[in-house]
Amino acid sequence: MERTKFETMRILITNDDGVYAPGIIALANAFSEKHAVTVVAPDQERSACSRSMTIDKPLNMKRVEISEYRNCEVYRTTGTPTDCVKLGTYEIMKHDVDLVLSGINLGSNLGTDIAYSGTVNAAMEGCMLGYPSIALSQKLTGASPDTHELYRKTASCALEMIEQLELGILRDYIYNINFPACIEEKIAGIKPCPHGLCNYGDDYEKRTDPFGRTYYWPSGRMMECAYNTENETDIYWIEKGFITVTPLTWNMTACDRIGDTKCRMDKLKLHI
Repeated sequence: MERTKFETMRILITNDDGVYAPGIIALANAFSEKHAVTVVAPDQERSACSRSMTIDKPLNMKRVEISEYRNCEVYRTTGTPTDCVKLGTYEIMKHDVDLVLSGINLGSNLGTDIAYSGTVNAAMEGCMLGYPSIALSQKLTGASPDTHELYRKTASCALEMIEQLELGILRDYIYNINFPACIEEKIAGIKPCPHGLCNYGDDYEKRTDPFGRTYYWPSGRMMECAYNTENETDIYWIEKGFITVTPLTWNMTACDRIGDTKCRMDKLKLHI
């Protein structure tokens, strides 16, 4: 029987910053006050791993006691965020999952950066497995307030939001939620919006290590992009202090192009 949004939920929480990251601890503690929370997270940072999974070596998973967590079962793995979702849903929770949460990420996951994000793609994995799933990220700046306090307030806000959502509709898509870099009292509101375009220039700085070997360090910085303003994307609204909510689907089929593609394929002649 499907639980209502007002009942206690069994929630799997993961991230790509690692099990010791303050964002996931704040999120788990906020939800564990009302819900049954299981944390399965990487043993170290796995940022920008997208939806990669471990297939060429054994996966280790261990239940751990970490004093910062309250009222949670916590597991540490050697795998990726996707591995964590698979292990958490299949092995630990035995499919008794009402909701998968990924985050709170250290930094925003906006625009085309979502393609690389381990946080967002962990939620995508949850969706593919059939569970309502949400990714949560916190934008930070050099002027951001104390991050632990910011995470605590963001986690409290996330709890309040998610308990009011109709989670049953999240069947073939997820919500990617980003919180602005400001304290709760200054948040302008909630804005559903499309994801934008991140234009970094893809610069790489060429360096030499102490052994004389050449290596490269990514050094691109995001530049202004008219697309975000013209289309009022997540990048546009978060700069105005809004919480951005973007629905994302795991099915990347360009359905509105299938007809055109079929016509073009029908014209091909192969001599095989």
